[in-house]
Parts: sequence; C-alpha cells; structure tokens
Amino acid sequence: MRKTSILFSLLIACATLPLFAAAADIPITGANTKISLSEIVGTPTMITVVLKDSNARDTNLKLLEVQPDRIIVLAPNGDAIPYMRDSIQEIEIQGGVVEQKRSVLLEAKMLRPEHQRVVERAWMRVREIFNDSADNQSIKIQAATLLALDENVEAHNYLRQLAESNDIETQLRASVALYLAGDVVSDTLLNHALDGGNRNARVMAARISGLTENNAAVPLLRVMFNDRAVQLSAPAARALARLGVTEIEPQLINMLFELHQEKGKAAIFGLSLLSDPQVVDQLKFRLQDADGMARFRLAETLFRIGDPAGLQELKDLSHQYPTLLPEAALLLAPSGDWESTQFLQNRLLRREDPTEENLTYRARNAKALLESGDSSAMAVFQELLRSDNDNITNLIFELMADLGQTRMITLLQPSIENVDSEFALNACNTVIALAFPEFRTRFLQYRQEFGSSD
Repeated sequence: MRKTSILFSLLIACATLPLFAAAADIPITGANTKISLSEIVGTPTMITVVLKDSNARDTNLKLLEVQPDRIIVLAPNGDAIPYMRDSIQEIEIQGGVVEQKRSVLLEAKMLRPEHQRVVERAWMRVREIFNDSADNQSIKIQAATLLALDENVEAHNYLRQLAESNDIETQLRASVALYLAGDVVSDTLLNHALDGGNRNARVMAARISGLTENNAAVPLLRVMFNDRAVQLSAPAARALARLGVTEIEPQLINMLFELHQEKGKAAIFGLSLLSDPQVVDQLKFRLQDADGMARFRLAETLFRIGDPAGLQELKDLSHQYPTLLPEAALLLAPSGDWESTQFLQNRLLRREDPTEENLTYRARNAKALLESGDSSAMAVFQELLRSDNDNITNLIFELMADLGQTRMITLLQPSIENVDSEFALNACNTVIALAFPEFRTRFLQYRQEFGSSD
C-alpha cells in the first residue's frame, strides 16, 4: 500500500511539472510569429517589460540573460537589471521585429582566402589564451574582449561580472572591454567614478565617457577640466570635445601655449574635433605672435582641421626650424608633399643606432610613407616585427591597425603563434582589427584615449 502511495505521488508530481513550466513561461507579444526568449537573448532586439499589478512599462531594453527564476536585461544607460519571472506580465517586441545576431565571423567571408585563414587562426589563438589565462586578469580581459565580439557567452559573462564587481577600477577596465566589444557601458557607473575620490578611476571614467557619449557626465567633466592637475584636465578636455562642448574652445586655444606636452596634445585634439569656423580665424590670428612649439601646435591644429593655412605653415616651419622637420614631415608626407616624402625616404636609408627612439621614428616614418603610397616601406614593418623590443613590436601592431590595410594580415601570422601570450594576443588583436572595420574604429578611438606607443 505504501509503495502504491509513493508511486501515485510521483505520478502526480510528474504530471504537474509541465504545468509549473507553462506557468513560468513569459508571454511574448508584438512579433509577427511565435518566438521564445532563447531567440531574443543576446540580439540587438529592443523589448518592453510589462509588470504585473502596476502594469508599469519599462521600454528600450535588451535581453542579456535568461535564468530559471529571472531574466536580466540591459537598460539604455548600460545598467544590467534583473526582473523576477513571476513579476512580469508580458514582454513586448518593439517594432515587431526580432533582430538577428551579427556574427563577426561571417564578415570574414569578404576576405581573400589567405587572409581568412590567418583570421580564423587568430580566433583560435585567442580562445586558447582565454582558456589558459586564469592567473592573469589583464590578459584574460583582453582575450574576452575579442571573443565577446563574436557573441561568446562565457567571455561576455566574464566581462559583465567584472563590470559589476566591488572594485571601481576593475569595473572600469571591464567597461572599456565592453565598449570595445560593441556593448553598452553603464552611465551610472561612469558618473559614480567621476564624482568619487579615486583619481585613477576619475581619469578612466572621463576617457570612457567621451567614447560612449555619456552626456550626463558633462558637469562633472567640467570640474575636472578646470583642475590645475594636467592628469585630470587633459582627459576631461578630450572627453568634452568628443561630447561637442564648444564652450571650452577659448581655454583649449590657451592650452596650445602651455609647456606641458599632454595639455598641448589634448588642445590639438579637441580643437581639431570641434573644428569651429570661428576658432579657425582665432588660430590664424594667434599665429601672428606665436613662435617655437606653440606656433607648431597652431599649425598642426589648422592642418588637422583641413585649413590650407596649416599646410603652408608646417612647410614654412620645417624650413625655418630644422629640428621641427622630422615631425612636420610625418604630417605632410601622407598629404603628398614631395619634400617631406624625400626627407623620410632618405632618413630610412640612413644608418642609425638601434635605440628605441630611433626605431620608434623609423616605424612612424614607414607608416607615413605607406600612407603616401610608397609600398616599399612595408619592408620596414617586416624588419621591425622581428625586433626584441616589445615596445617596438607593439608599436608596429598599432600602426598596422591605423593603416587598416588587410594585405598586412598575412605578415602577422608568425606573430600570432608566438609562445608569449601577451605578444600573440596583441598580434591577434591587430589581425581582427584589420578584418573587421567596426571593431577597428572602436579600437582606434580607444587608443586615442588610453595611449599608444606612437
């Protein structure tokens, strides 16, 4: 009798399981065809969550993760928000269309076969490094960034978990990785860091805010911009320029005349990006009384804006001040200036001590010549990739990404097989940047803010 009762109870339990499962399902409305949560998760599809009891509607969300008792969505400000399943009345598909996941691997089909083979090997190498880098968080984050590009769930979850950790600097490093992977970054986190007392976190948050168009950060960035410490004012200036805050232009012009190199670079970047016609007139006016480095910065800014006066001024300066010629030539040669091109070609033929400074200029020289159409300079890249100096090889990787020429992919095959994980990962990063333009664009923007070897 007891066995019969137990068997009956088990049968009842088994019979009710589908009912519980059905009760846990969340109705999905607004789509033309019947769909499930698994078809929405991880896609760019915009959804609205309608809550029970209150009928409150939370719009413009993306489904990140589905768990037995809850779903996790991405809010417009980049925050990951959980909703308990039993609190949800329904999920609406905004616009009625479920967008498909875009695999970056499919984009590789546009490459030539010899390039595609290297790209596929680069992906494999990144996975190997990701799996073997448990003891090196920096390497693991970099590998996870690349894998997250192709919707690798494990890598993406790893970055999300770090972005929600208790350490602010770790959260920000993970946020940079999410930006590079094409994901949304939390504005709430960035503003919290900008308003905190951790200087490193404030600097990182300022740089990320410019990249992610965090307009809510403008008041906090203005405070940083007015700080006397260049470590704070320079990144804030760049971020405000990215956010289109033209009111800082007079201060940026004054920064061109300051001795600190970082302030000068930030001013050139900001003014070039904003490129206000009224500012161009002011820059030309200030040229009349400027000399030395300040004059060069004014000329470079006008040149980067595209004003003819900048081109002519750089030429004049390179004649008047021979010490400025090497830097001026790097700017002028890609625009077709014959004298600058000749100078760079002759400089490559010169025998020089293999110091890091000389090798760095040699690499930048080759890049400028390649931009001018001199394909023979490619041999310099091949030569410097064999350097024992990691700073030089990393610079070559960066300059290759700058150029964006897919024909360089095959040159990187030996580098991605290097036994040094960091070296190989940097090479893989360059291969993937050359293969996938959207990632390359973000990577170049990232380098502008977080530094490069050139």
